[in-house]
Amino acid sequence: MPQDFSDDPPPTAFENGIDLKHHLLRRVTLFALAIGVFASGFVLYQARERIRLHIAHTGGTVKRLIAGEAVQPRGTFQQGLAGLALASLDDIGQLLGICVAVEDIYKQPIVQRCFGEESAPPRLVHWVLGHLIGPEIQYRGRIGQYPGFAVGEFVVTPNLDSEALAVWQQIRTVLGMTLGILLLNLLVYLPVRRALLPTEQILAALGRMEAGDLAARMPRPRLIELHRIAAGFDHLTGRLQKTMAEQRQLAQRLLSVREEERRHLARELHDEFGQCLTSIGAETAFITAQTRERQPELLPAAQSIASVTAHMLESLQGILSQLRPVGLEEFGLRAGLEQLVGGWQRRLTGCTFELLIDGEIDDLPDDLTVSLYRIIQESLTNAVRHSEPKKVTVRLSRETSRCILCVEDDGEGRPASAGSGLGVLGMNERVAALAGHFSITARSPKGMRVRAEFPAEALSTQRNNDA
Repeated sequence: MPQDFSDDPPPTAFENGIDLKHHLLRRVTLFALAIGVFASGFVLYQARERIRLHIAHTGGTVKRLIAGEAVQPRGTFQQGLAGLALASLDDIGQLLGICVAVEDIYKQPIVQRCFGEESAPPRLVHWVLGHLIGPEIQYRGRIGQYPGFAVGEFVVTPNLDSEALAVWQQIRTVLGMTLGILLLNLLVYLPVRRALLPTEQILAALGRMEAGDLAARMPRPRLIELHRIAAGFDHLTGRLQKTMAEQRQLAQRLLSVREEERRHLARELHDEFGQCLTSIGAETAFITAQTRERQPELLPAAQSIASVTAHMLESLQGILSQLRPVGLEEFGLRAGLEQLVGGWQRRLTGCTFELLIDGEIDDLPDDLTVSLYRIIQESLTNAVRHSEPKKVTVRLSRETSRCILCVEDDGEGRPASAGSGLGVLGMNERVAALAGHFSITARSPKGMRVRAEFPAEALSTQRNNDA
């Protein structure tokens, strides 16, 4: 049965779902970045351990070379470490990548030189490596010229520029691998995105079906899994559409049979009971006239019979109006609604009944005409029965592609079950039989709103004749 989904909350099935394309892209990207960060940290850690062992092993060699250079004569007046240039480290120092500082016994600097690559590494790598190494990684030793006589000290420290350059070369290799993984991720993402691109069209088709358009069909993606899902879903939707069409035809047929039965019953009541009551009224009038002169004591009984007969005729007219609106076929829907609303206005003077009609409504199909009348009739009855409204407004608008009916009241105290009775069920069935949408909602601050919308096919006389 069609329903109005406009007031329903949005579905939450996809709010916490996973977008496969972006999920894969994020996962692989985070994996590549994690590898890059972890590998770079491992390179820096290895560099620190390597430099520590290198300085420890190189210190003895540097001590012997400096001691051999210190004992060589450098001139008549150059004693101790004066004039020491660390020339003995020129060849091997380029391979060691160290810095050597020499002080005399008075802690005065004599010479300080660094050996290794002269290219400048990135500042960030230099800064991080400097903080990792710290001042504690060094080799300190004494310099002697004579047995048991020390003339100074030397300190061997890593050449941060040279070491940072070597570390940067390793990190560049790691970054290259990371970029390679990211490129591979992009190469995987593009075909996956292309294969899953029809999912947007599938979601759009689902949105149309959710709005009540069962004629919407799924696209046919190249991905075999999605293709099978779309084909199966279209098959189910086609069967549902066919079933709902059959249900609407059956409901429409049942409503037509019901209206025909009401018409037949109204005709029988009018022809049989109406004539009988009219005859009884005429006989009662004759008896009343005769008893008024000859037997006055029977006059109250005759008048009572006349009163009961008149009441029965009035009740019969009300029943006939409920079964088949008087003049609906002869004078049209507009006149029938004006008579219906006017009757309520005459009976309830404390409430204002307003009828607003926009467009031509007298040429509507018979089943739609009867359904509109019955829905308005039931809505007015519910509004008066379940609350005490001060104003009831009936709006009926016919447009090119639809027909909209809205009945609003400002009554109070209507129970929650007022929208679930047999009358409301009947209204819903009438709207569903014509492929329309029906809803009952509460108004603010008080009152109720009954709304029925019929599509263009319900306004077609040809469709009514085919049915």
